[in-house]
Amino acid sequence: MKKRILFIIITLAVFTSICSCGIINKPVDKKTGFSDFLKQTELSIRKENWSEAKKSISEAEKVWKKVKPILQIDIDHDYINNIEDDFVKLNAFIDTKEKGNSLATVMLIKDTWDNIGSL
Repeated sequence: MKKRILFIIITLAVFTSICSCGIINKPVDKKTGFSDFLKQTELSIRKENWSEAKKSISEAEKVWKKVKPILQIDIDHDYINNIEDDFVKLNAFIDTKEKGNSLATVMLIKDTWDNIGSL
């Protein structure tokens, strides 16, 4: 009986350590709407509505500051740093109204966020 309980505990610990970010990522995204802000930013960039893009990326960054501490526990800090670097680039591209670079950068952030559980 004790061996069985120990086996279950070890299995759960290994499972949680391997994919806990994936388990955390989706509920956090639904609760915070981070993906929605990124999608809105992308749509605003496509329409070249720079003031709306600036507003939505600002909201996404506010949410990111709340989400980041949760994710830092479980994932490689390089991914966190990449998203933060991309936010800096994206703000600069939006300020200078560079559609191509803005669009590429917001899509990089979205891709990293969408795949963060599998990284």
